[in-house]
Amino acid sequence: MRAWRLIAGGSDRTAFDPGLVETALQLLIEHFEQGLAVTDRCGRVQFLNRAARAYLGRGLLRLEQGCLRGTKPADAAALRRIVADAAAGHGGSARLEGEGAPLLVAACAILPSAGAVPGGAVLLRLVDPAAARLPTAAMLQEQFGFTPAEAALAGDILAGNDLAASAARRRITRNTARVHLRHLFEKTGTRRQAELMRLLLLCPQPIAAAQSGGTEISAPGPLSRSNGGCGYKTI
Repeated sequence: MRAWRLIAGGSDRTAFDPGLVETALQLLIEHFEQGLAVTDRCGRVQFLNRAARAYLGRGLLRLEQGCLRGTKPADAAALRRIVADAAAGHGGSARLEGEGAPLLVAACAILPSAGAVPGGAVLLRLVDPAAARLPTAAMLQEQFGFTPAEAALAGDILAGNDLAASAARRRITRNTARVHLRHLFEKTGTRRQAELMRLLLLCPQPIAAAQSGGTEISAPGPLSRSNGGCGYKTI
């Protein structure tokens, strides 16, 4: 608890509610748009957040006797390899082709602590490129001071449209689109379109559940073992 006070810049006398911090962290983990999974060195699942469970439901991953596996033999082998490497202290990543949609996976070891999984635990970060949320026009206006027209052009660029396509879609001339683009560069301090896109994609977005008012989180507890004998937990 003292560490949390120091992080907050307070003293030992500072009023502190560790339950509030825990609730906020649970909210972040459970409603994080990317999948998070905790496994042992063999891939046996200890925890899956909502996005990771959704990947199972969509067939991007599968459970085999409680172990997280890819849907194809090559994917299963790649996932076993990076989990084993991470458990041995080496981070790793892989692209799983899946059934019709790729899944990007990165793994790292979880440092041992009291009550740790015997033999080492691994944290997996799972990214479905097709499900990535782009910042809304309102977010871009708030964060960078774009006008509605500039934010609309920025959204088109993030969606993969070139300047000509965006101009046609917005029913403006190319020259007007170029003026908007120049303003985007000026307001973001960027010089190239690739640099602009990278910055815009890094815009922090509200946690989906908090934005919609769904902030209630149940206490951690085991799920049933109907999923291939997996006793993973949810929050």
